[in-house]
Amino acid sequence: MKRLVLFFLLVIFGVFVYYASFRGMVIWPLLVAELLLVGIYYIITALVTEKMIRKVRGNEDFFFVRASLISEDGTALTQGALTVTQSDVVFYTRKEAKGGVKVVWSCTVPEISEYTIGKVNDHQKGLMLTLNGSETPVKFVSSPITKQESAFRKALGWDS
Repeated sequence: MKRLVLFFLLVIFGVFVYYASFRGMVIWPLLVAELLLVGIYYIITALVTEKMIRKVRGNEDFFFVRASLISEDGTALTQGALTVTQSDVVFYTRKEAKGGVKVVWSCTVPEISEYTIGKVNDHQKGLMLTLNGSETPVKFVSSPITKQESAFRKALGWDS
């Protein structure tokens, strides 16, 4: 499915460029189709929903926020979702096949010595978790978490 969407993206883009070279041609429907295919590609490759995670975790209550994991060298983002309970913090991404999710990173709450919500790199806001015995923090890009700090603290069980 992913390859089919990429193929149609390329074909429609080629047709769009070809027709754009002629003046007076109506090319807006092609642009709409192109944007629709980009949206479909995002949904089938990167979108992780709370419903998908509930299917894996069961009826357990957890805090959910969409986020992207920043690689250790800071050059790549992995899109997914972050879940927090009083016992663990888990980052999920989308599986390649059939829309499932897989665990990419996890830790237990006692391993976390502190967290910081704010700028995680030059341009983006998010969450930095400092783990016991680790010098480099684990960074997540997530705009919504900056507005949900109290819910995040409550999910960790760090109410004070």
